[in-house]
Amino acid sequence: MTAQSPGAYGISALIHASVFGLILFFSYASMSVVKDTPKVLELVAGGGDNYMATEAPALGSPGGIKMAPLPVARPAPTAPPAAPAPKAEASPIQSAPEKTPPPVPDLVKQLERTEKRREARLEKKYQKAKEEEQKRLAAQLKAERAAAHVDSEGIAAGVLGGSTSNKTGGAGGKALSREEASELDAYFSMLKSRIKQNHTPPEGVSDSLAARVEFMLSADGSLSHVRIVKSSGNAEFDRTVVDACQRTSSNPPRPDHRSEPLEMTFRMHDEESQ
Repeated sequence: MTAQSPGAYGISALIHASVFGLILFFSYASMSVVKDTPKVLELVAGGGDNYMATEAPALGSPGGIKMAPLPVARPAPTAPPAAPAPKAEASPIQSAPEKTPPPVPDLVKQLERTEKRREARLEKKYQKAKEEEQKRLAAQLKAERAAAHVDSEGIAAGVLGGSTSNKTGGAGGKALSREEASELDAYFSMLKSRIKQNHTPPEGVSDSLAARVEFMLSADGSLSHVRIVKSSGNAEFDRTVVDACQRTSSNPPRPDHRSEPLEMTFRMHDEESQ
C-alpha cells in the first residue's frame, strides 16, 4: 500500500480524528470537573471580607486613645429610718369594787407586734432600693468600660482582644488569630463559612442527613445555577441547602479571577455542631 492509496489516507484521517477527539475529551473533562471546596480554615473574627487576615482587628477607632474606666462614685447606703419609741403602757381600767372587771387587752404586745411589722416593711423597702441602686451602678460601670474600649486604638468592625495592626477588618470568623494559608484556600474557607451561616436546617429531621449541592462561582464572587447533585432523601432539607447558596450572593471577587463550578456537602450533624 502506497502513501497515496485511499487506505493510507483513511488511516491517517482516523488517527488525526482520534487525537483530536482525545484533546476535546480531556479539555471538556478539565472544564467540567467539579470539586468540593477545600477544608474550612479558621477565620479571624471581626466584620469585613479580609479573608487573608491572620489576626482579628481590635475594637476601637483609628488613632483612639486608650482610656481606663472612670471611677464610679458609690453613695453610701441610706440607713433605714429609726423606729419610734413604743408608747407608754396604758393604765389598767379600774372597775368598781362590786363588779368583776372585764379582761384587759395587752396593749404593749399589740404595739410591739405593730412596730415589728412596720420595721419589716421599712427594711424590705430599704433592701429593694439598695438592690436597684447596685444594678444602676453596675450598668453605669459596664457602659463606661465599653466606652473605654471604643475609645481605644482599633476599628469599628473589630473585636475585644484583637490586634491594632489590622486596620482593614476581619472575615466573620471566631478566632483572634490563625495560621498562614494560600489566598485561594482562605477565600474558599470564607465562602463556605458564609454559606453555612445562611443555612437554616428544618426541625425534626434526622441528624444523618447529607446533601451535595453544585453551583457556579463566578470571578466576581456571585453564585448561580444552584442545584442538588446528591439528595439527602429529605426534600425540605434539600430546599434549605439550595436557599442557603442562593442567599450567599454578596462575596468579594475571587483572587484568581476565574469562574468554575463547585460542589459542597451539607451534613445535618455539622449544622448541629455549629
